[in-house]
Amino acid sequence: MATFERKVLVVEDESLLRALIVKALTSDGFVVRGAANAAEARSIADDFDPDVALLDIELGTGPSGIDLSIVLRKNNPEIALVFLTHIPEPRVVGVDNKAIPRNAAYLVKDRVAEQGMVKSAIEAALRDRVGREFRDDKKAHQLSEVSRSQLEVLKLVALGRSNTEIAESRGTTVRAVENLVKRALESAGINAGEGNTRVVAAREFIKVAGLPHDK
Repeated sequence: MATFERKVLVVEDESLLRALIVKALTSDGFVVRGAANAAEARSIADDFDPDVALLDIELGTGPSGIDLSIVLRKNNPEIALVFLTHIPEPRVVGVDNKAIPRNAAYLVKDRVAEQGMVKSAIEAALRDRVGREFRDDKKAHQLSEVSRSQLEVLKLVALGRSNTEIAESRGTTVRAVENLVKRALESAGINAGEGNTRVVAAREFIKVAGLPHDK
C-alpha cells in the first residue's frame, strides 16, 4: 500500500498532542491536516477529502468525535476511521459500544507512545481489517460488567454529588441510589470492605474514565 498517497485528517482539541500526531504521521509518509474541533474538521474535509479521519471522541463543546464520524461517513462512506481517546469505556461518555462505526479502530491515547501503533491502526482501518488489537473498547476492565445506569451513578459520585442530590436528579430515592452504587461495585467485583463505599466507587470510576466532566 502506498501510504504516501493517503490523506489523514487529525481532529484533536489538545493542541500539543495534535501537533505531535500530525508530525509523526507526516514522517510516516501520510499527507496530514489537523483540526481542533468538529466545525473546523468539516470545513477542512470539504477540500482535503481525507482517506482517513483520526478522531478524538471528546472535543469540548459542540459535536463529539462520534457525531463527526457519522457526518464524515455520510459524505464519504469509504473513509477509514480511527478513534483516539483517554476513555477505554465509551459508555462513560454515553456512547454504546455498538455505536462505534464498522471497521473503525478505537485506541486509548496512552498507545500513541507505542512505536508504529497509530500508523498500524490507520493501515488496518484502510484495509477494513481492524482486529481486537486495535479495539481498546473491547478489552475487559474494572467496569466492563457495570450497567449503564450504574455507570451514570458512579459518574455522579465521582463528581462529588451527594446521594440526596443524585436521587433528586434521577427522580428516585436515596436508598435506590445507595443500592445502585452497591450493585455497581459488586458487578465490578470490588469489595469496599471497611472503607467508605462512595470513596471506593469514585476512585474506581476515575481509574477507568479519568476525572469526569460535568456536562
